[in-house]
Amino acid sequence: MNQESIPIEVQTSSKGDILVVDDTPANLRLLTRILQENDYHVRPVPDGGLALAAAHAKLPDLVLLDIRMPGMDGFQVCEKLKSDPGSQDVPIIFISALDAVEDKVRAFSVGGVDYITKPFQAEEVIARVENHLNLRRLQAQLETANIKMTRELALAGEVQSSFMPKVLPQFPGWQLAVTMQSAHETSGDFFDTISLPRGYTGILMADVSGKGVAAALYMALSWSLFRTYAGDFPTHPEMILTSVNQRLVEDTSGKHSVSDFSGILDPKSGRFNYSNGGHSTPILINYLDGKVIRQLGDSGKSLGIYEQETWMQKTLEIQPGEALVIHTGGVAKARNRQQESYQQQGLIASIQKHPGLPAVDLVEALYTDLKDFMGDTPQEDDLALAVLAREDAEVS
Repeated sequence: MNQESIPIEVQTSSKGDILVVDDTPANLRLLTRILQENDYHVRPVPDGGLALAAAHAKLPDLVLLDIRMPGMDGFQVCEKLKSDPGSQDVPIIFISALDAVEDKVRAFSVGGVDYITKPFQAEEVIARVENHLNLRRLQAQLETANIKMTRELALAGEVQSSFMPKVLPQFPGWQLAVTMQSAHETSGDFFDTISLPRGYTGILMADVSGKGVAAALYMALSWSLFRTYAGDFPTHPEMILTSVNQRLVEDTSGKHSVSDFSGILDPKSGRFNYSNGGHSTPILINYLDGKVIRQLGDSGKSLGIYEQETWMQKTLEIQPGEALVIHTGGVAKARNRQQESYQQQGLIASIQKHPGLPAVDLVEALYTDLKDFMGDTPQEDDLALAVLAREDAEVS
């Protein structure tokens, strides 16, 4: 190679692949040497056409691009690279003797990420190159992590959906309906029914704190524990909560908790034994006229926080024509465009608007009213609504 020739490609142990474009041989040699001495793989080319061909043959990690060149100038080269989906994300640093503000503005407007003015210092070139290569590596890592997280969330969502009852139980004289709406790929809310001895049915609604894969796994553990201990204590929901809580505290880090409303229904008598572990207050209504009979307060603490926590059992006699509306915190926390919360009173007002509806229609009406309240405000939290109604003999 004679003194005036242009090296086409130089192989080195590489910190990155740099495409250098400049029509001045001395500048090409100087930039190549500076970059090689800092362990970069350099591909120097003397014009815009060769630059595009080199970039398409093998995508560089970064381009150092002169502006004033015969034929295609640096602005045109940059525009072509940025218009190609394959090369649009490659960072381009302009390096030029042009130092007018309008030239720099144009360089950034066509897609450049930085601008070095000639004559340049080696230290400045290396600092800017390393900065933008590091930014690109971080961006690639974030994109990879985001793809991985999206896949994990999708898988977690599939696993979660497998836990939910595909078909709700049917027992004479009763109606049960539920809707669940996730705000994200995975949900922290869950609902389940469990067949128990003596014809009893366990009914569970819960809300796990937090979001993402960790919360989804916590939900899966909680669901499994509830099912396990419901079989051990088929008439004592307070013992179910106590046992689940002890296992959650023992087996998890304490970063999550779960609020829960668990009840055991005797369909024949209408007796409903329940315990509330920090859950939203259920509402007992006369579904024939839409009037609220009472709200089931006396909520204890959420599960998974204190190992020695205990809960109380309450008993409710659900009469013909009455229904129990159970919901998670996402209902009351829902906001509209004015950032007003729906609150418990919003749900009660909705119930009163829809007397006489079967359980499945009432759930749909309540959810529709909630969505109308929210308008175009994004849903921030998961929500679940369930209606357990005892049919009135005269109506049915």
